Amino acid sequence: MATLSDVSSGARTFLRDFPMFFEADQGALNTLTVRLPHPLIASNTLAVYTTTPPVPPATDPVTTLTEAWQCDERNGLLKITDKTLLNKHVLIAGYHYSWFLDSDLAFHAGQVLSEFTYSGAVSGVSDMAPAQVEVTMLGTVVRALWSLSMELMLDIDVNTPEGMTIPARQRYTQVLQMLGPFEAEFQAKADLLGLGLGALEVFRLRRVSYTTGRYVPVYQEREIDDPRWPNRLYPPIPYGMPPSQDDEPAYARYRRVTGVLPLSTQGDEIEQYQDLGQGWTSLGTRGDWP
Repeated sequence: MATLSDVSSGARTFLRDFPMFFEADQGALNTLTVRLPHPLIASNTLAVYTTTPPVPPATDPVTTLTEAWQCDERNGLLKITDKTLLNKHVLIAGYHYSWFLDSDLAFHAGQVLSEFTYSGAVSGVSDMAPAQVEVTMLGTVVRALWSLSMELMLDIDVNTPEGMTIPARQRYTQVLQMLGPFEAEFQAKADLLGLGLGALEVFRLRRVSYTTGRYVPVYQEREIDDPRWPNRLYPPIPYGMPPSQDDEPAYARYRRVTGVLPLSTQGDEIEQYQDLGQGWTSLGTRGDWP
């Protein structure tokens, strides 16, 4: 049974954006804010060690693992929340990513899943087959690369008077080139499995009688030698308007919609409603009477 975390991990594998280890030796801490050597920090892997100089007669320093910190993952900033750690030796270790945080991939995976559940093909990640989970991973990669391209497209080329050129837009071009094959693969597999907003939907068309203006009844298909009583079907009618209330009488609904029948008593309304339609009378089979 797959989870949204599994989808994010699979998308990270496609992107080859694996966590990388780093260490930062800050020496004697003289400020409560530490700029880490990398942005995009995985805070759940971060470990902060503080070392206190030995107090005689002890000869060895005391190293402890502290939890008195807050991390700005995206910008790579560490905020020490315990002022007593000032002037102590601090060592920070953990993992960082090159392009995407776990929260970024989880957001994109949730967006893809919302499109898949909108069409009704699946109800959640836990109900997906392995092939559907793979398509969700590909969709997460496509959305993540789109997001990255929006960031890189703001970079401009740099030309210095010394003749040095930094083609910053080259990364944007490379991301778009990488996006193309992923997007084509995702769309092809999503169409084959009937997932996403572009999935094909099959409706049972309802025929309307020209003489009565009513829907012709639809019955469930049967084999030619099936002796059972016909089973009537009531497929939804995609009119794009709210359905009528089942507990509302037909004469009341007629009055609410058309604004006619200015009668006083319910009995008179029912009696005159039966006389509407130039001679049509109720056979007791329409199912619209209370």
